[in-house]
Amino acid sequence: MAGLAELVVPAILLVVAGFLTVGTVSMVQPPSVQKPGPTFFPWIVIGVLVAMAIASTVQILRQRRRTAEDGPLAAPLTEDQLIDEDGQITGTPPDVPPGRAPWPLNAVTDWRAVLTVVGSFVALVVLLVPAGWILSAAILFWGVAYAFGSRRPIFDISIALVMSSAIQLIFGVALGLNLPAGFLEGVL
Repeated sequence: MAGLAELVVPAILLVVAGFLTVGTVSMVQPPSVQKPGPTFFPWIVIGVLVAMAIASTVQILRQRRRTAEDGPLAAPLTEDQLIDEDGQITGTPPDVPPGRAPWPLNAVTDWRAVLTVVGSFVALVVLLVPAGWILSAAILFWGVAYAFGSRRPIFDISIALVMSSAIQLIFGVALGLNLPAGFLEGVL
């Protein structure tokens, strides 16, 4: 079992799909329900979850086999191969075979971006009822765009408002579900 930790995510997807399947199968529907009925979308979600679990498992197992055949992803590197006297990366070291990474695979996490996305999501949750879907979702969309590096605030806020308004319309008109309007309730 050592080295199979990557398979935890597909397993969780299958467990969630299993719970949804039990809930969908045991759902009591009145005879007056018209097609497609309340079980239609849960079956779509179950299918997507199972497909994602299978695709993830196949990808993980193929990657494990490829790594075992090819060896490590990057050649061992020394500082004099990559870093010049100013501390800058100089380029590809001479002993890196084609198709391999020319740098160490040590990823650096951009914590500012992570915290911006998390903060935007927390703002969505906190502001959803008082401010409504349109404004709170626009804050989330704008925060994610900013975290991903966009530095055009007027454009980003405009797109965020259009997207959140479109989602409000889709839920309200097409699905008949009302998202919270917040203090804009009389206006909408």
